[in-house]
Amino acid sequence: MKQRDADRKSRLADAAIEVLGHDGVRALTHRAVDTRAGLPQGTCSYHFPTRNALLTAALERIAELDLQDTEGADLAEVLQRWATSHRTRARFMLMLDPQARRELGEAAARLAGGFVERAEALTGSRQRGRLLIGLIDGLLLDELTRGTVAEAERRERIDAVHRIVATGQ
Repeated sequence: MKQRDADRKSRLADAAIEVLGHDGVRALTHRAVDTRAGLPQGTCSYHFPTRNALLTAALERIAELDLQDTEGADLAEVLQRWATSHRTRARFMLMLDPQARRELGEAAARLAGGFVERAEALTGSRQRGRLLIGLIDGLLLDELTRGTVAEAERRERIDAVHRIVATGQ
């Protein structure tokens, strides 16, 4: 039963990410998530009784999937996947919406801290780790708002990120 509940929660969180990524924060309702997940009405409310619980579940699932994407993957592949993903749009929606950001509060800070720690480990310093996250977020936001860039331009951008992170400049 616990595995079934865990699977259902993941399915609901994935559906919440889809709603956020396609329709925005205001469209995120328990009913919309149930519909997107193809589950009976009330399922989402049962597992995530409050809006805050639903927002937190979506953000935690985004972080979980983003971390999985980075395991042993090439930066170019990760950026390509993230630049075309409704998951990245959902993450930006959650981080940029003032009400959602307030509701997420501690959960957002905790998850962001985990990414900073990981980036620090990859780059060898806190400063370069934060720079790496800022550069990646900037590149993703640029692609999401202006459209997907050509492969050659993406490669140039990734090479620049590698140089900056490696030299700290």
